Amino acid sequence: AIGESAVFWLIMLFIASVTMTVGNKYVMKKWGDFANTLTLMQNGTAVAYLATGRYLGFMDMKPFTGQQWRVFAFTAFFLSMQILTSLKALPYVAIATVVVFRNTCTVIIAVIDYFFFGNKFSPLQMASLATTTVGMLIYAWQDINFNLVGYLWLVGNSVATISNTFWNKVFITKYTKELKIQTSYGVSLIQQTETLPIVFVLAAFNNEGGAYTAYTPLALPAKLTILATCAGGVLIGIAYPKCFSLLSGTSVVVASTANKAVSILIGMWLFGTRLSVVQVLGLAICVGGSLWYALEGKRKK
Repeated sequence: AIGESAVFWLIMLFIASVTMTVGNKYVMKKWGDFANTLTLMQNGTAVAYLATGRYLGFMDMKPFTGQQWRVFAFTAFFLSMQILTSLKALPYVAIATVVVFRNTCTVIIAVIDYFFFGNKFSPLQMASLATTTVGMLIYAWQDINFNLVGYLWLVGNSVATISNTFWNKVFITKYTKELKIQTSYGVSLIQQTETLPIVFVLAAFNNEGGAYTAYTPLALPAKLTILATCAGGVLIGIAYPKCFSLLSGTSVVVASTANKAVSILIGMWLFGTRLSVVQVLGLAICVGGSLWYALEGKRKK
């Protein structure tokens, strides 16, 4: 039986996941083109939380070095691009489309892993990746909400996500597991802190000086949602490790997939999104294939 603590953190993970998907789309539609300002607020909140954790001693971090800051500057850039392109895409595409693109990234990452890093996959893993790809192609072929601008932003998001994944794969593993000269909390603090000047410069270039002026007349729900996304970014970073510590990896993967499905349904209701029957079929195949791949990966370990 699942304990009360596990149930609580699954609920927290659900709230955080929905907030960071549906909430971000809602904010971008209501507030306007202030993606960098929103990112500055969200990442600034994360930095404040991590720095407080280090100061009060409830987050273990090792001494910082100049080399660490230089290495993770690349990650900070990729992370900034990930967030920016995702927020830019959200006003133009359905949440379901974002989920499909993220699952497609999983396939591309697996292919690169196979050819360049020598990672081997079982026949069932390869079948699950093929299933995910077929679902993605069906969805894209019949996307009745297709928007070229949105798709281009998501392509940029995919490039940033894949680049960040492999940079982290090499260096986070090296610094936290092999050399053990920094903890995961310490790496997160470095990354998040280094995103702030990048995002600030992007906000300046995008002329986002009117963000507060546009914020003032917003309805209360929109203002509260902006604050909720700031808290949601911190909460999701806490909830995932907690869930993994209290539940099996398989349970967390299934819960994460369920959260995506619920986010899609809430998005359809909130934003009046319509999907064709073929699109729903493609989405189901794509998400199902991704879930299958994740479960096979856990079984292989």
